[in-house]
Amino acid sequence: MNILILEDEPPIAEYIRDLTSSLIGSRVDRIDIAHTLKDAEVHLAARPIDLCLLDLNLSQASGFELLKHTVAHSFHTVIISAHTDQAFEAFQYGVLDFVPKPIDRHRLNNAFQRFFGTAGGVATSLKYLVVRKKNALHLISVDEVLYFEAQRYLVCIHLQDGRTELIEKPLNRLIQILPKHFLRVHRSFVVDMRFIEIYRHKGGGTYELKLKNQKFLPLSAQAYRFLNKLADQ
Repeated sequence: MNILILEDEPPIAEYIRDLTSSLIGSRVDRIDIAHTLKDAEVHLAARPIDLCLLDLNLSQASGFELLKHTVAHSFHTVIISAHTDQAFEAFQYGVLDFVPKPIDRHRLNNAFQRFFGTAGGVATSLKYLVVRKKNALHLISVDEVLYFEAQRYLVCIHLQDGRTELIEKPLNRLIQILPKHFLRVHRSFVVDMRFIEIYRHKGGGTYELKLKNQKFLPLSAQAYRFLNKLADQ
């Protein structure tokens, strides 16, 4: 696991690195520190990471412009900031967690456990997905999304108006931050359940669903059972 800490105050950055190392231990392969957005961009161009620990209030950088740069990548982002009033907006942009300063060891550990999928309480206030097109960042409203489709190292966002966009985050990371009405119906598809028209067992261990736009998608047996449970409630 490779982690990048983006924090403009060196003593705090070193403290976060030491605390992170003590909490995660052998699961960490490398922890690097960047003090500016430019340093972070150079690092990301040279070395992929799994998690970014980000202070939104870097000197000479707009916090949410900075955030949009990080969430457009495939890795997860955890905000570490004293400005707790920014937490709700940060979650709207797709961060995995928000840890207030001064940093509480237990609270930071909970953020790491959320990354590893061993803690609940995933935020459901995501409103925007950030995609990069022609070296520019674009916001897409989650309310416009019909379903997501994995395409090798990228994910295709299928919008309700028929348009498609590509995002770098893999499905297993997307599902951690999406609202609860999104369901992973197959290893390659995540669907907004509000747009499912019918689902069925076709026989022979094969399942499918039809969306309200008449699109058919494959359905896993596990997702089929989950939908049946919802229907029985």
